[in-house]
Amino acid sequence: MKKLTALLLSIFMSDANAEDRWVAQVTEAHNFLSERQNALMEDYKLGEHERFDWDQETSSLVFSNEGVPAVVAQVQFVGSISTISNTWLWSWANPSIVDEARDQIHRVKSFGEKHGYDALTIDKWEGDEVDGWEMTSIAAFVLNAKGAYRTGSDNGFTYMVITDIEWVQN
Repeated sequence: MKKLTALLLSIFMSDANAEDRWVAQVTEAHNFLSERQNALMEDYKLGEHERFDWDQETSSLVFSNEGVPAVVAQVQFVGSISTISNTWLWSWANPSIVDEARDQIHRVKSFGEKHGYDALTIDKWEGDEVDGWEMTSIAAFVLNAKGAYRTGSDNGFTYMVITDIEWVQN
């Protein structure tokens, strides 16, 4: 949050309470997502499955064991952190994300426009993993998501919120 706060301080200079409002919003969203994550871990054992696979075309995240799907979640891609450029990129600004996997994220951008939170409206900015989780927390809060998930690669992380989830009936 320090990098993001520093980035936004110049914007907040015209509004003395803006930084306090931003910190309060991030805190509220973090608390919201933490409660949802705890329930997901308990109800769907997300940390215990052998494998996960995501598919943009179906906006799904599948958790499986021994090659058998156990839990299927519907997701919205929030954004990504590049560990090469140390930047955050919103999914709505990323042409490699299909529309179906990001079609609700515009609500987060609108929320940012309404409340003057530039971090929610600027396509790309300097950020790290903490910033990624903060943006994901706010997205979860705005979309009333059931939780969130992060996947990693050699050059960064992809963050998504879970909008629906269920056990697979075998």
